[in-house]
Amino acid sequence: MKNCFKSLRATRSNRSIFVSMFLAATLAAPSAFAWPWSDNKKDEAEKQALIQDSLRREQYKNLQREVDALIRMRMEKADALEKLEAEHWRKRYAESKLTEDHQNETRELDGRYSKLSTDLGRVNEEVMASKDVTTDAEEKAKSDESAYEALHTQVKLSLEKTMGDVTGDYPVGMNKRLLNLKAAQEEADRKNPNTMSVARMFLEDQLARHEMTYTQSVGKEFSQVGTRPDVSVNRLRLGTVFLGEVATDNGDVQALIRSGALQGKVFEWTTELPQEMANGIRKAVSEAGAVTSETAQITIPLDVLQNKAVKNSITDTKEMTWQEELQGFFKKGGIVMYPLMLVAIIALLLSLERFLVLTFRGRISRRLIKKIDKFVAEKKFDEAANYCLKKGNALAMVLFSVVNKAKEDRDTAEKSLQEALLREQPKLERRMGLLAAMGSIAPLLGLLGTVTGIITLFTVITEVGTNDARVLAGGISEALVTTETGLIIAIPVMILHGLLSEKIEKVTSELYVQSTSLLNKLFPKSEK
Repeated sequence: MKNCFKSLRATRSNRSIFVSMFLAATLAAPSAFAWPWSDNKKDEAEKQALIQDSLRREQYKNLQREVDALIRMRMEKADALEKLEAEHWRKRYAESKLTEDHQNETRELDGRYSKLSTDLGRVNEEVMASKDVTTDAEEKAKSDESAYEALHTQVKLSLEKTMGDVTGDYPVGMNKRLLNLKAAQEEADRKNPNTMSVARMFLEDQLARHEMTYTQSVGKEFSQVGTRPDVSVNRLRLGTVFLGEVATDNGDVQALIRSGALQGKVFEWTTELPQEMANGIRKAVSEAGAVTSETAQITIPLDVLQNKAVKNSITDTKEMTWQEELQGFFKKGGIVMYPLMLVAIIALLLSLERFLVLTFRGRISRRLIKKIDKFVAEKKFDEAANYCLKKGNALAMVLFSVVNKAKEDRDTAEKSLQEALLREQPKLERRMGLLAAMGSIAPLLGLLGTVTGIITLFTVITEVGTNDARVLAGGISEALVTTETGLIIAIPVMILHGLLSEKIEKVTSELYVQSTSLLNKLFPKSEK
């Protein structure tokens, strides 16, 4: 605005000066062209003064007009400025009002945001708590499910083991037991089995079997086991220790004896009884059927342990071949004899394999050494290398590593030799550690069988009791069969391991000697 005023004022001032100069020039023009002979100089001076005075008045009027115009313009500008200022303050007020409204809305939104944030935090906490509860519930459910599955698996395994043991267990009531266990097994194999029902059926079978162990019975029944099934007999049962039957038609006697008690409960029927023992059983069954008092006692003509020694004493003996004796010896050792035989077979195969490897791959051929020396003396290094590759044993491969570097320096040949020795030595020593392990495992397995047999012996003694030292000695001697077998296997294995180890050391030493000799022939000390 100020610049506008200045430019307007400068324009009007320039215009006034131009008008004044034009008027002065016009008035002064007659005097410039005045004649020199003009006499009235005083009049000219006065006229000149009047002209100057008129010019000044004209300038003053012009200036007055300009001032008036400027004042009017100033007033107009002032009015416009006031209007602009009023408009500015109006806008300022509107802006302040908008700012205040914005601040109010902002405060309201901040409050709502704070409340929503608080609610969101609370909801998040509730969600996390719900997740924790859900996770705990899922973990507990998984744990319960795993426990249930483990219980089902355990019950199923116990059921399968019992099913397998029934055929060698006490034969009385075996058919009923097999039917009950088969029903339990079918229930366990269903898609959605009732584990508790299976466990109940299994425990009922075990309880019935346990009850039979501690009960006795005597009376007339139909024989369902033995050599004469479905025959009316008088039966006497004392737990699971003794069962004797006397046929009612012809008086034949058959008894159930338990053989192999130290290796497990294996029940066998026999009718091949000595006459004295058959008469004793017939008498015992008859007396038991006539007993009316609970305190009455009868004599049973059988050893309650019924081990193999007793069985052999009551049956006809016959001379056995060496195959039968070997089978009997193997059976005495029990289940541990199977891993012992496996260890023996593995050790034998390892020894044979190592022997063949050391015989062929570890062979030190003097002919090969002489042939290589001849090629080296004639500087035929390629022929010597091809000859070594053709042989392919450990010595040939070691000598090949030296001959192959014959055209290079000694350091390169030595490095190649070291690499060849490092390759061949593990091939010769392979599986020797496993062979030594077999020799160590065999006596340990024998000791395991002995401990297992002694535990079984004392379990039987705890159940039925005995004061016969011969029975204890017989049981311990059977338990020591596995230790004897383990030592019989371990001693030859360790001897073979020692012989093979000595052979490996001899071959390795010869490889070092022959390779070093060839290296010195190719690279004498003076050329190094």
